[in-house]
Amino acid sequence: MTSRPFVRRFKLSGRIAAEDQFHKIRLSGRALEAPDEHLIPPTIVNVNITVPPGTGTIGVPQYGPTVVGGPAAGYDPPGDCGGNYMSYKFQANNNCYAYGCNISTNTFPQPGRQSGFLLTAANFQTSVAALGQTVSSYAVKDGLVFVGTATTDLTGFKSSRQGAALNGHFVALMVSPAGDQNWPGDYHWARCDNSSGPCDSWSQKDGGDQVTNFDFAGQPITNPATANWTVNQGPLSQAPNNNQDLVVDYQFYCFMFVPASGVNII
Repeated sequence: MTSRPFVRRFKLSGRIAAEDQFHKIRLSGRALEAPDEHLIPPTIVNVNITVPPGTGTIGVPQYGPTVVGGPAAGYDPPGDCGGNYMSYKFQANNNCYAYGCNISTNTFPQPGRQSGFLLTAANFQTSVAALGQTVSSYAVKDGLVFVGTATTDLTGFKSSRQGAALNGHFVALMVSPAGDQNWPGDYHWARCDNSSGPCDSWSQKDGGDQVTNFDFAGQPITNPATANWTVNQGPLSQAPNNNQDLVVDYQFYCFMFVPASGVNII
């Protein structure tokens, strides 16, 4: 009997897994991979990528029309974007970035992609600081605003509005660079559900999973900077007597602001 190699399928929150055929982008001019291959999604959205240079136009799979929600005000998964983050609709096609922005693109959106900046594997082969800077800067190109790295920055940002309506909501970015055992790296977003208040109520959508207001340890998210973002990815191998698991950590990087208008993601 021939043994099969151990292939791990990582649980990713924001990135598109390599084996995910539902959200695999199409490169310009590339033919279908096999004569019997068929396009799965009902719509392909063409986006011109300028970074990395030479990428050109890509085709992004989309499974339903984009639905733009308003500023997040309270924890209401069934009501956000018409319920598109729920399993009875388009849960699997909207990741943490979509939920954080409260825009269900139904494309498993990536920071910067709509703006012509494509995250690549090389971007994750870096440090927490470098990866966080790349992901957050790409989000800025999509219309988000960098706020800071401390909860006092949230208060200061609100004060800078000089009494005007906040007209948007806060999000937090966590990153996990590539590491041992072929961990490819990933990013994760959490969303503040009371941005006009004390900013102590947050929620998150972990990849294709349901929306929850708990962190990865099952505790209510009151501050993403101190919440538990550790994930057990399962056994390192199928070898006998090997009981080691791959554990990855997402590190808090920054707070950002999502304006009620002017954000464009895909």
